[in-house]
Amino acid sequence: MPANSVTISRLRHIWIVLLFVTFVFLCGTMAIASDPRLSSIDSLSAEGDLAGAADLLREIYSEDETNVAALKLLADVCARMGDLASAEQALNIVIEQDQFDADAYLELGRFAWLRREFDVSLQYIDLAERVSVRPNPKVPAYRSVVFRAVGRLAEAESLLVAALETFPNSPIVLSNLGLAVALQRGPVEGFRYTYLAYDLDTTDVYSLSSLASLHLAAGNLDSARICYEMALAADPGNYFVKSGLENLETTAAEMRIPMLMQEGVRYFDRALYLRARKAFREVVALDSTFFEAWLNLGFTLNLLGEPRNAVSVFEKAATLDSMSAPLYIGWGNALAGINKFDSAIEKYEQARLLDSAIVEVEEALKAVKEMKRLSEEGTQ
Repeated sequence: MPANSVTISRLRHIWIVLLFVTFVFLCGTMAIASDPRLSSIDSLSAEGDLAGAADLLREIYSEDETNVAALKLLADVCARMGDLASAEQALNIVIEQDQFDADAYLELGRFAWLRREFDVSLQYIDLAERVSVRPNPKVPAYRSVVFRAVGRLAEAESLLVAALETFPNSPIVLSNLGLAVALQRGPVEGFRYTYLAYDLDTTDVYSLSSLASLHLAAGNLDSARICYEMALAADPGNYFVKSGLENLETTAAEMRIPMLMQEGVRYFDRALYLRARKAFREVVALDSTFFEAWLNLGFTLNLLGEPRNAVSVFEKAATLDSMSAPLYIGWGNALAGINKFDSAIEKYEQARLLDSAIVEVEEALKAVKEMKRLSEEGTQ
């Protein structure tokens, strides 16, 4: 059978699940203007009355449209309520009044990330870095979140390790480093950093949500629930904390997917194919629409000498994405493994049509045609 040389598919957008449940918890620390009513915001927030806080901030701003502090607080409160459109609108007005407000650019970068507009997000983060008057730990932290979302996991980790030199006691840097490590080497290693972040501030909502994320990824629902409850005690009105707590079991299943997928990739890279097969099978059991998991499972089955099972898996994968060149290479390998040489050739040619730059296609075609020739000579 032709060599199974096409690199199996790594995680793509699935790790966004893990990122989303943490990135949305970020809240800025805003300066307080002279209006005495602003002192009521903390009290309302502590009571979980974010809607009341937002109404008060709108009232304050309507009386003085130069009050940037009220607008920034309004953006923060709206974001915690889950009203991202209103938060973004407030921040855009902030920038109209002060084009050098780094925090505003950072938060707009966060909202762009949530819309999966990753290039736009990085542009906002770059702007924030340019206008910052002093180093800001949010800059490398936010940038690392975008890097993780587009699969640049090693870069995210390196960025945050470097950031620790400047911000050794930053919960947001440590929490994000834990997440970057977890996505590459599993939640156990990630906990090392997220617990350091937690120890620095046991009431920090972001640190607690990061811990909850890793506990969910590790299948520790009770521990995740405790973290969410602690986060909710710190910020009673936070929409995303409430949602995480209410949807714990569903989220836990979703969180297991990126961890299992990465685990399967690690096993595959180490030629531990039985373990890789188990991990990829668990992924598709949790999400039967995850094309990359089906694809990886098919490649793994080929290497385990199970071409008939691989054919079935590639057939399923094709119903999810029929425009993947690696799919047809793996499918062709499986068909060649059960001596269906003509069908294998058809699959390789389909792969070539989709991506003529993949050198494995020509190698596979050459190999399977030779196998066909030898088979025909043996029957004569």
